[in-house]
Amino acid sequence: MTDWYYVFEEERRGPVGADELQERIKNGQIKKETYLWHEGMDAWQPAIEHPEFASAFVMPPPFPVSQPAKRPPPAFEPRAGGEGMVISSRPWPRFWARFIDNLLFVPLLAFAIGLLSALYAPDIYLQIATINSSLFGLLLLPFVALFLALCMVATGSTPGKAIVGVRVPAPSGRNRIGFFLGREFKVWAAGLGLGIPFVALFTQIGQYRRLAEGKAASYDEGNPAVVANPSKVRLGAAIVVVMGLFAGNIVLRVEDQQASRNLAATQTWVNPVTKKPATIGKTWRVEEMTTDSGRTFYFASNELLAEALLGYQRLSSEGMEPVVYADAIKKAVASDVHINTEWKPLTVQGIPALRATGKSVKISDASVEVTIVVTGRDAWRTLVFARGNSPAQSAEKDKLVQAIFGTAD
Repeated sequence: MTDWYYVFEEERRGPVGADELQERIKNGQIKKETYLWHEGMDAWQPAIEHPEFASAFVMPPPFPVSQPAKRPPPAFEPRAGGEGMVISSRPWPRFWARFIDNLLFVPLLAFAIGLLSALYAPDIYLQIATINSSLFGLLLLPFVALFLALCMVATGSTPGKAIVGVRVPAPSGRNRIGFFLGREFKVWAAGLGLGIPFVALFTQIGQYRRLAEGKAASYDEGNPAVVANPSKVRLGAAIVVVMGLFAGNIVLRVEDQQASRNLAATQTWVNPVTKKPATIGKTWRVEEMTTDSGRTFYFASNELLAEALLGYQRLSSEGMEPVVYADAIKKAVASDVHINTEWKPLTVQGIPALRATGKSVKISDASVEVTIVVTGRDAWRTLVFARGNSPAQSAEKDKLVQAIFGTAD
């Protein structure tokens, strides 16, 4: 007995026997233009062209209100066991699904890496902060592929595929983890061109042409057909989601570029005590703090993971030794800062000063550098807190201290 397959609503159905096919022709489920196939045939053929079923179409069906355009024969590719495969997969829905996933997960993964490195590996964070954002996004693509594969294993879909209505079935009998991991990295290489813009242009055009011709994408050959034939409503929703995510990515990109410019740009800060100006990095935000005595100014840089305190105090008389004042400051800040070196003399902007280093009591991985200057009755001090120790951070900290003490006399 011959096993027949037929196409219904763009999906392959069967196997069924010839008698059952006759019944489905009678109830109108199979029409004369419906494509049929059985093992041994080279291609799908309309039902009307099969002699054993042609007589069932003597009476024409009722004339429809609007005659649908005749669809071309579905693409046929042989599979193991001699079965045929109908590919109902349009190129653009698959592109939108992938685009949504990348627009969503690249910034989320970048944020997660930035947050975790800022909390637990400041040196790595400071290196990431200096990387070009586009290059960093390309470096994240294989990690995004890994995450998408895990989504497919756990849920059978990804946000982009769920929105657009794309289904990627796993072959029966194969390990789902191995299949989806392998497929995602094949997509990254053969579809996205390893994320290299010029290469990706040609790889995506090549895959588009294969799908437009009814073939499987190169990374789907030999696997069950990917279903990507959504309604216009789904496609419209996908486009709206893409526009929203794209706008969000633009905002994040602008913020990132602004942070990069802040590291390179400068601003003028006027010391409220002496009214003298200083040129400091634009990355520093400055505000005055309320204190019981003297004046204190707070400097902070998110890009550098650094903070600084500038303190000023008018002494009751001249002649106090700088080391005496420095020891008094050491005791005053002992609850927040553990100074673990001796005071060492140095010159800052031509002014004799003392410096010691230590650790923050509250933030275990934050180092502290304390600098003391006493000129006459004027006592100045800076406490610079920093997490990490990159060259860019060290240079910027030194520039800030030099600029601040340049306004002290």
